[in-house]
Amino acid sequence: MSQELLFVLVGMFAAFVHGAFGFGFPLLATPLLALGFELRTAILLTLIPTVSVNLFSILGEHHWRVAWRAYWPIPVFTLVGSFLGTQVLLGVDPEPFRLLLALVLIAYLVSDHLHRGERVIEVPKWGMAMFGLLLGLLAGLVNIFSPLVVAYGLLTQMPTMLMVATFNLSFITSKSGQIIGFISRDAFVLDVVKLSVMALPLILGALWLGIRLRKRVDMETYRGMLRAALWIISVVILIDALRRLWLD
Repeated sequence: MSQELLFVLVGMFAAFVHGAFGFGFPLLATPLLALGFELRTAILLTLIPTVSVNLFSILGEHHWRVAWRAYWPIPVFTLVGSFLGTQVLLGVDPEPFRLLLALVLIAYLVSDHLHRGERVIEVPKWGMAMFGLLLGLLAGLVNIFSPLVVAYGLLTQMPTMLMVATFNLSFITSKSGQIIGFISRDAFVLDVVKLSVMALPLILGALWLGIRLRKRVDMETYRGMLRAALWIISVVILIDALRRLWLD
């Protein structure tokens, strides 16, 4: 029961933050759940809610068709990469990936301080495909690829609305690849999925509240609080990962 309550509370918190800032569900939910669950279970718990949260976000987007036409290789190859990354996750000891998860979070926090450069980097379609594949691999292994998203957006100076739409699409395709990967390895544990589905109304309710508050809240204050919380989470997971590796 305590683990079920942990998932519901973490899911609602992560969904609220996602609604308030436009991103953040897997970024927050995965490391927090990894503190109380095995990493594979933590990732499986977030699959259905992440797809639902991003579909909800896509429904409010008016630019996703334009984003698809311009950047389609990214979400398509994210699907492929996430399937392959999930195969690796399910085929080996997942404990070292806790360390990777902490490093990905720290990379995100560092990349959040980057500024746009003056030179715009143009990426061809094959480059977008390779980038999507890398996003998917990272999503399959640790359920997070925001650091690369931030870096890509800054380097290419993607229009903000198209960037949000493109990466919402990529989040959906990455989760789809993970779901296919879990099912192909008979690792799609129905009891775990059932818990995530049962909690979905509460999670989407928290998302709706976050969206409602988005225009009323001092975003800089909340972004500072979010960064501080992520630094704490990153350090805790990093210490825990190093401790587990040392004991092994």
